[in-house]
Amino acid sequence: MAITMANDEFSPAVLTSIEASLEKSSYLEPFHHEPSRHIVTQFVKYILAQTPKDADRSEVEAEAVDGSCDVTQAVRLGLASLNAFLQANVTGPVLEGVEIMETSFMSAFVEVKSSYESKNGSGSPNTTEAQLASFRRLCLRWLDVDGVSPYPYIPHIELFCLSRYIFTSGTMLPTELPEIWSDPRQSLSLHLAWIRFRIHLWHYKLISQPSLGSGSLFTKSGRWTDVPTLQERIEQSLREAEGSVAGAVETDDGSEPSPWSRESRIQFRLEEAACHILLGNDTKAQRALRLATNISRFSYALSGALGKRTRFQEKNISQLVVLAKSLALSSTEPEQPISSDVTPVTLPLNDDTLLENIKFDNDDTDGEPSSLPAELQDVKPDEQPQLLPEDHMILLTEATMRDTFSPADSLTSEEILPFAVRVIEDKSTNWQIHTQALLVRSRIELNRSRTVERAVLQMQALVDQVIVDTQESRSTGALDKPSDGQDIPAIHITPSSEADRKKPTSFLPAPQAGESAPPAERLRYVNALSSPPRWHLESELAYAWTTVGSLASAVEIFKRLRLWAEVALCLASSAAADDADGRGSGGEEKARAVIRWRLFRRTGSEDPADDDPDEDVDVSTLKPTDFHGAEHSPPPPNAPRLFCILGDIEEDAAHYQRAWEISGRRYARAQRSLGELHLRKQEWKEAREAYKLAVGVNRLSPEMWSRLGDIELRLGNFPDAAEAYQRAIATANNVVGGEDARTWSNMGTALLSWYREIMAEKKDRRSRQDEDGDGADTNSSDAEDTAMAKTKRAAELGKTANRLLLDALAAFKRGATLADSNWRIWDNVITLAASLSPKPDLDDVVLGVRNVIRIRATEEALDLEILTLLVREATNTPVSSHHDGEGEVYTPARGTIESKVVALFEDEIVPLITTNSTCWSLMSRLRAWRRDWNGALDAAEKAWRTAIGGVGSALSASSGVDSQRGNWLTDVDMWDAVVQRTSELVAAYENYGARVESVGARWKGKARSAVRSVMGKAKETWEGDERWRTLMDMMEDLKP
Repeated sequence: MAITMANDEFSPAVLTSIEASLEKSSYLEPFHHEPSRHIVTQFVKYILAQTPKDADRSEVEAEAVDGSCDVTQAVRLGLASLNAFLQANVTGPVLEGVEIMETSFMSAFVEVKSSYESKNGSGSPNTTEAQLASFRRLCLRWLDVDGVSPYPYIPHIELFCLSRYIFTSGTMLPTELPEIWSDPRQSLSLHLAWIRFRIHLWHYKLISQPSLGSGSLFTKSGRWTDVPTLQERIEQSLREAEGSVAGAVETDDGSEPSPWSRESRIQFRLEEAACHILLGNDTKAQRALRLATNISRFSYALSGALGKRTRFQEKNISQLVVLAKSLALSSTEPEQPISSDVTPVTLPLNDDTLLENIKFDNDDTDGEPSSLPAELQDVKPDEQPQLLPEDHMILLTEATMRDTFSPADSLTSEEILPFAVRVIEDKSTNWQIHTQALLVRSRIELNRSRTVERAVLQMQALVDQVIVDTQESRSTGALDKPSDGQDIPAIHITPSSEADRKKPTSFLPAPQAGESAPPAERLRYVNALSSPPRWHLESELAYAWTTVGSLASAVEIFKRLRLWAEVALCLASSAAADDADGRGSGGEEKARAVIRWRLFRRTGSEDPADDDPDEDVDVSTLKPTDFHGAEHSPPPPNAPRLFCILGDIEEDAAHYQRAWEISGRRYARAQRSLGELHLRKQEWKEAREAYKLAVGVNRLSPEMWSRLGDIELRLGNFPDAAEAYQRAIATANNVVGGEDARTWSNMGTALLSWYREIMAEKKDRRSRQDEDGDGADTNSSDAEDTAMAKTKRAAELGKTANRLLLDALAAFKRGATLADSNWRIWDNVITLAASLSPKPDLDDVVLGVRNVIRIRATEEALDLEILTLLVREATNTPVSSHHDGEGEVYTPARGTIESKVVALFEDEIVPLITTNSTCWSLMSRLRAWRRDWNGALDAAEKAWRTAIGGVGSALSASSGVDSQRGNWLTDVDMWDAVVQRTSELVAAYENYGARVESVGARWKGKARSAVRSVMGKAKETWEGDERWRTLMDMMEDLKP
């Protein structure tokens, strides 16, 4: 396609002027011109060329790229088509004057199709409606990605496809970015990258499916859409657009001016943030929002202020409020309206307890220094300055980001609501911005009993303003009002045709002609806002009705939208298994009937015309047994998803396989669901194969990679499990990297098991070599490779056994850091760090012990083997000679392992010891190493008392009945511990007693008293025992 340009270079200013010219007229106006009809004809040829059933595809493609166009006309038509599509499906009002546009598409389709059919002798639909419906089906099929189809009933889908064809196909306008931007064509491709990014992102929004529950939030639904191919296109086009819009200029004080205006750069960064929110990349979304804020020089903060929320509140308490101030006034930008004369319907709260708005006390200041930015310290909560539209969008983007990535709890709601309230209470600057603020507020208020009614009705009003014809009252009033200006009532006859019955009506009173904003105002910022398409918005409304107990209303909305998968899921969720005859009973059977009706013909039916899936049917009368015929041909839109839902209901693997085949082996969810079915049946190998196919299609899903790792771990394929977990971590993208503690912990387990397999292989190899001697068979290399398979795999990856062990430790540490309340992962860290060779990692051991004690906070958390290791390693370091003084206690240097071990025992372990005498014994040993003789002797006494404590009051020796834990009069092990502690106490008296002022020369007497006490209680039970003789020897040595 040859491109002609009137100018020497296509600059952003030219693109901006084209957009401005479109706002002055209807977006469908370009379809009145002959060049547009030529482009439409080329588009129709291109769409027909994408149809797989066309035999002579190459000929059609050759015709599709023949011709020439003016670049300005092509860009103008592409932008007009995109804006008209968004007006019809996102912002409203209802698109008018579509007859000429539809005629243009239909004429081109009939002409091209007739020419093509005349060569092949095939027929086509005769009626006008059938021709247009056939063309729209081809457009929808062109938008299929990775086996996922868009919503099949999108109004005027041909407009979006035309815009996509013009900007992204490479046929009408260039899309490749060369290395040097020298000629006009190269400049054109660069500066159109932003529009390509918008189109790919809207394509993704059309693909993403609404869902029930909190997941119906539009910005969350995108993360569950398995279209990695489209996601890669979005990310690529975003990088290209960033090179055009941002370039090397991000601040206004740079020496090189940006070719784009400041407002354009702010809007691009907000669109980038909205894109990352939809894709689930919160770190990148935060970065983009921060850049937008810096360019705008906007200052805002979530703070607290004293105020009253209820009518009966007497004292002011702290309330959350967003303080915001626009610092950069747009003096050099093109003039744009600061405020809008009309705003969407904003419903009052009308609650008998809550105030409409929080009443802040602006005069109550405590005089303390504020942590707010300097520019916000003089801003009062009730008297905040007017904000610019870009700054309103920054606040709403911040609210949307918090709502999408934060936990769904009351605290999050309290933090999000002030952002929306700040925009709503400000003077409206744009219709769509105010609409988005009302939507954000409604989502939050759905979770509160006193505001849920306003939230549902407000969301209903927002839906009405998009789908109801606001121009109806304008035309009707003009015809019925007398010419002399007298207001005389007129009688209206309501038509009863089928078209009028299907026409949408308003739940609330419809706005008058002057109460609605024009399309240009609504569309000015629609790309920078996370505004959902109308079917997504109505799906959120359906969920809102369920929060007030109206599940029937939700079902009716889904029926009207013909979202049959959602109808089935809604029916299944309302099933009442314990009420066979009650309302909502048999919900799962009804859901199965709806899905089978969409996928299969009636049982015994042979004529496809008898089972049109698009005909109006009362779904409540459907029965699953009536639809066991052949599949509909062609399959309905989103057939893979429907087959997966049917597979979930019937637990039939054949449905998942059919979904996989219909999608052209691109629908990852089919294999994922099949894998889960095999897992429920404990068919581990089949589940592994299914998940391998799933990740082969969608390699960007951390959930599926992690699940594959779980399966490999269960099968004992530890190298493959470790690789799967590593890929799960690499593809994750939220605050902590998307990876959770379980993934890190399981990867540590896989690496540790792999290490143990390698060590076992080496041990077996040494055993075989010892058995074979020098006469080993030289022809057993294959057997040797098989026996050393895990070692060879590690060597191929450049990993030694010790490296695997260190990687396992690092994985456990990362998992423990993410789940800092899970003591079991910290216990793995301790065990692994203590087993490192040739020397344990004592720093990690101490770190793990501290965290286990912090989490469990009981004596049972103390591992004696680990504590013994720490004391042994710490006391192996000799104390320097200048610490040999009698009264000087040795303090290890700060930061050394000895210092950490001492702090651990003194600060963390000592407060926990109640019944464990060994811990006191270790404490005595550690203090003695520090030359703390008083503390060492005190710990030895406590160890002895702990070992023998409570016997006299809790045991009847004559009965021989144990009534206390650790009864050393009946338990051999406990008796051995008592003798051990007694021996250690006597040694402590002998070694340290003379150095302790309170003991001094009396140490022998104290030692004899301790031994005599034990022997007196144990004589009846243990006299004559070997350990009894040990005590006797002690007494002999202690004689004066």
